[in-house]
Amino acid sequence: MHRLSSPAVAIAALPYVNWIFWAALAAGSLLVVGVTELMGGTTRGYRLFMAGMVAVCAAVLLASELNLPSGVPAARTADVRRTLVWLFAGTTLVYLVASIANWPRAGLAVLAGLIGLAAMVSLAVAGGSASGGLFAIQLVLAAAALGSVAASMLLGHWYLVTPSLSPRPLRRMVWWLVGTLAAQALAFGVAVATIPGEALSGPMGWLTWLRLGAGTLLPIGIGLLAILASRAASLQASTGLLYIGLALVMAGSIAGASITYLTGVPV
Repeated sequence: MHRLSSPAVAIAALPYVNWIFWAALAAGSLLVVGVTELMGGTTRGYRLFMAGMVAVCAAVLLASELNLPSGVPAARTADVRRTLVWLFAGTTLVYLVASIANWPRAGLAVLAGLIGLAAMVSLAVAGGSASGGLFAIQLVLAAAALGSVAASMLLGHWYLVTPSLSPRPLRRMVWWLVGTLAAQALAFGVAVATIPGEALSGPMGWLTWLRLGAGTLLPIGIGLLAILASRAASLQASTGLLYIGLALVMAGSIAGASITYLTGVPV
């Protein structure tokens, strides 16, 4: 059986939802920051701050991994997943040291992000949903969305102290956010159209539609508004919009993982 039909098992899966959130935030942020640094345009202070923040997220993820319960389908890949989490945490620490020492580090960020995504895929294909492949796609997209919205929102603050900083890096991040969310909406449609379940009916129905509307479609509109606002001399409006986008994407990511484990439909 793929879905978590037992209430006790569903409750046991909640720590996995927490694990998914921290993995997505850390891995996605590393990928976005690493790729953006390769393309140029951000400051050393911003990159140092992001390296420190991601290191904290990686530490929380590792603590979550070490305290995951047994007895749910996701435990079937525990050995592989745990190895990847340790490797992810170690690479993130090396990236932090390289950032402090100002060594070449963009490749380390991308590598760490890919390791984090691999850990998430190993969790998805282990079970807990009716389609491990679609669940893996949703988790990768969730990481890309969380990483781009968090990185862009925090980058917005650097324009307050560095007005001469080009808005191009911010716009690239937000366009990445918009494209990722559009892909999430497409994956949502494929999942609900091809997998029978209770995601769109019963007491879970309105939560699923809320996940799509507030956690995916509304942030797309906010992202487009942030791009338009970035044409102004000050980027305070863009940063404020991205605060709202971050809150919605975070809520959508948590809701999506929870609904997946409760209904078996990866949304």
